[in-house]
Amino acid sequence: MKYILKFFFALLIFVLTFLLYKQNKFEKAELIIYDFNIRRSGLRENLPIVIIGITGDFEKEIGEPFSRKHYSEILKILKNKDVNLVVFDIYFPSFSEEKKEDIELLKSIKENGKVILPVFSPIKLTKREGNFYIAEDIRGSDFQFEKYALSVGHINTFQDRDQIVRKFPAYIKFNSKIYPQLGIEVKRVLTKLSFSSVNNFLPLNEDGCFYIKFFPPNLIDKYFISFSDVLKGKYPSDFFQGKIVIIGQTIVGAKNADLIPTPFGTQFGVFVQASAIGTIISGDYIKYISSIKYLFFYVIFLSLIFSTSKISLNTIYTFTFSSFFFFSSKFFLDKHGIFFDIVPFLFFTFFYYLYSVFHSLFSTLKKLFQKENILKLVKETEKTFTEILNPEETLKKDEVSFVGFGSDELIEKTPSIVLKTILLSAGVEEGCFVSSYKNRFEIIAKEGQLIENIDIEEILKNVEIPKIINRFSDSKKIKNMIVIPILSISDFKVYGIFINKKQTNFSKISKFSYDDITFIETLALQGIIAIQNSKLNLILKDTQLETIFRLAMAIEYRDRETGGHIHRVSEYSYLISEKLGFKKTECTLIKNALPLHDIGKIAIPDNILLKPGSLTEEERKIVEKHPIIGAKMLEGSKSIILKAAEVIAFSHHEKYDGTGYPYGLSENEIPIYGRIAALSDVFDALTSKRIYKNPMSIDEAFEILKNEKGKSFDPKMVDLFLKCKNEISEIIKTYTDKEPMEIYDGQ
Repeated sequence: MKYILKFFFALLIFVLTFLLYKQNKFEKAELIIYDFNIRRSGLRENLPIVIIGITGDFEKEIGEPFSRKHYSEILKILKNKDVNLVVFDIYFPSFSEEKKEDIELLKSIKENGKVILPVFSPIKLTKREGNFYIAEDIRGSDFQFEKYALSVGHINTFQDRDQIVRKFPAYIKFNSKIYPQLGIEVKRVLTKLSFSSVNNFLPLNEDGCFYIKFFPPNLIDKYFISFSDVLKGKYPSDFFQGKIVIIGQTIVGAKNADLIPTPFGTQFGVFVQASAIGTIISGDYIKYISSIKYLFFYVIFLSLIFSTSKISLNTIYTFTFSSFFFFSSKFFLDKHGIFFDIVPFLFFTFFYYLYSVFHSLFSTLKKLFQKENILKLVKETEKTFTEILNPEETLKKDEVSFVGFGSDELIEKTPSIVLKTILLSAGVEEGCFVSSYKNRFEIIAKEGQLIENIDIEEILKNVEIPKIINRFSDSKKIKNMIVIPILSISDFKVYGIFINKKQTNFSKISKFSYDDITFIETLALQGIIAIQNSKLNLILKDTQLETIFRLAMAIEYRDRETGGHIHRVSEYSYLISEKLGFKKTECTLIKNALPLHDIGKIAIPDNILLKPGSLTEEERKIVEKHPIIGAKMLEGSKSIILKAAEVIAFSHHEKYDGTGYPYGLSENEIPIYGRIAALSDVFDALTSKRIYKNPMSIDEAFEILKNEKGKSFDPKMVDLFLKCKNEISEIIKTYTDKEPMEIYDGQ
C-alpha cells in the first residue's frame, strides 16, 4: 500500500511539474543554466573571420573625422586582399549624386563585388508565417547601394524574457521579399545554396530562430582590427586572405553602434553579428531538445528507487541525479551542441525527495513511542530534514536561485515555526527558548501566554540536567512543566521551557516523562541551529541593505543638498509596485534596489555634474552615459538586489515612446523595473526643492505626469500613481528635511 501511495504522489508532483513547465515557470532558471553552460562553450579559435571596427581614437590616428569616404578606402584595400566576403553591420539609408563621398562608396561597392549589406526591422517582430517573421517596416541602404551589393541579410535579434539575446530569427519577410539572417546569407552565398537547402542543415526551434554560440570576450581581440590600423596598413600581408570581413561601429554612443545584452554581458552589435556568422559557417550549431516528454519515464524510475530505499540513500540518489543532469547538460552543449531542459528533472527530483523525507518523518514519529530503535531513526530523519532546509548547504547552485526558501518572511518566522513544530510534535501546549549569558536571560522564541506568568530566572537557577515538574499546587493553568538544557558553551547556554503536556496519538499520558526529554532534545538542538541560521541571514541582509543605502547616499550628496531623494523614490517605487499587484517580496526588492539607480554618476566629472548652467551637447552626452556605466558597475553580481539594481540603472532614463536614453527602448522593451524607477525619479524631481527651483505641488506634478502619459511614462503606471495622492503626501511629509540616518529603517 505504501508503494502505491508513493507512486501516487510521484504522479501528482509530475503533473505539477508538467503544468509549471507549460506555463514557462521554469524559464528563468533554465536560462540561467543555459548562460552558465554557454559561457564555457564559446566559438572555437581560428575561424576565417576578421572584424573591422570604428574606434574612438580614429580621428586622432588618421587626422580627420570619420566619414563615408573611409568605407570606400577600406573596400578598395580589401578588393586586392583576396577576401571571401565583406559584410556590413551598418546600412547607408541615403544617397546623393551631388556628394562625392556617396559616388565613391557606390563605386567601391560595385568594384569590390563581394559586399553584403544589412537590413533591419525597427518594429518588434511578433507575427510569423511558418519560419518567416513578418516585418511591418524595413530599414536598409538606399536602393543604389543595394543594387550593386552582392546580397542583403537582416540583422534583427530576438530577446528572451530577460532581455538577453541568445538567438536570431532565421528569416524576416517584408511584403513579398524574404531576408535571411546575415550569417545564413553569408553561408548561402559562400556555398551557393538555395533557401530550402540552407534549411536542411540549420536547426531552427519552434520560434523559427536558431541559437548562436558567442566569441568569448577574451577571443574577440584576436579577430578584431581597427579602421585606423587597416588604413595605415598595420597588419600582416596575408591577414585578410580567404577571410569574411565584418565591418561595424565599436564606439559607445555612436549613431550606428548598438549595444546588445548577451550571456557574456553587453556587447557591440557587430560582435554579436560576427558570432552569428561564426556559428553558421563553422556548423557549430546549438540544437534545442525539449526533454519534458522523457520526464514521465524518469518519474517511474525515481519513484521505484525511492520506494525501496532509506532516506540516507535517497539523499545520495538526489544529489547524484541532480549533479548528473547539471553536468551532462554542460557536456552535451559543449561537445555535441545539444541543449535540453534539466530544470523539470531537478524540480521533480528535489520535491519528490522532500516528499520522501516528510513521509519518512511522519512514519517515524507515528512509531516513536513504540520502540527504542524507532527513536534513533527519528534522529537520523530529523537531521536529514534539517539539512535539506538549510539554504546555504542544499539549495546552493551556481547562479541558480530556488524561489521561496530565501524569502524574508520565512526567515523572520523561523523561530516561531521551529517552536510550533516542536510543541505540536511533542504534544505540548506552550513553551519558549531562553538564552543565558553571564546570568543575563533573553527569550529567543515563545508560544503562549503562560510564559509571561513564570519567573524564568528562578526556574532556570542551577538547572544543569533536564528537570520535570508534574505538579503545580499554586497554579490552575500550569499543570506540569519540563526544563531542558539544550546547548552549553562556556558562559553561553540555551534552555527550553515547555508547559502543559497533553495526550497525542504518540503518547496517551498527559504528564511529562523521560521519553519526552529524549524526543524534545532531539528536535530542539536542530531547531536552535535553524533559528541561529535565520538570525544570521537577517543580520547579513540588513548589513547588505545598509551598505547599499550608504553608497547611494554618497552618490546623492555629490549633486543634491539632501539624501531624502533616495528615500522618496524608493517609497514611490514600492507604492507603484504594490498597486501593480506585485508580491510584497518583489515590492521590497525594487525598493531596496532603487537607491543605486544613479550609481553611474560616480564616473561623471564634477565640473559637468555640478555645473550650475546649461550643459553643452558634448557634456550632455557624457552625462547620458551614466546608465550604461552604472549597469556595468553592477553587472555580474549574484545578489538578487544588485541584479535588480543593474536593470534599473541602465533603463531608468528610457522613455515609453522610445525617445529616452541610452538605448532608445520603448513600451514593453523597457524592463518594468526601469519604468517604475523612471516615474518615481521624475515625480520626485518635480516635487523637490533645488537650488535653481522651488518644489511643485503634487497637483502641478500630476498634471505633468498626465501630459507625459504614453510619452515618457507607462500609461498604466501613471493612472495607478495618480490615485495615490494621500499615500504620496504622507511619503513627502515623512522624508522631507530629515537627516538620512534618522529615516533609514533597513527594510
